[in-house]
Amino acid sequence: MKKIVIAECLKREMIKQNADCVWAGDPNLCLMAYENSGGKVIHPLNRIKAVIDAARRSKLFESDGYIRACDSTGTREILHPCFKLK
Repeated sequence: MKKIVIAECLKREMIKQNADCVWAGDPNLCLMAYENSGGKVIHPLNRIKAVIDAARRSKLFESDGYIRACDSTGTREILHPCFKLK
């Protein structure tokens, strides 16, 4: 049985939801893609990070700049990478 890659699941989920880009501030998209890939990580923040890292490494996605928003603690603003389909 072939393992399903997170980036492929993310691409399918983006098409399904008509999403233009993916970033850490869209948890529903990230968590659904991770869940469909069958990953074993438990914590939601780690799941979101895994999806963003998969998009960063994949040839299916390209960088679409950054979105300025609060970090996971909500105490400071950081630049979150944003990725779109090629």
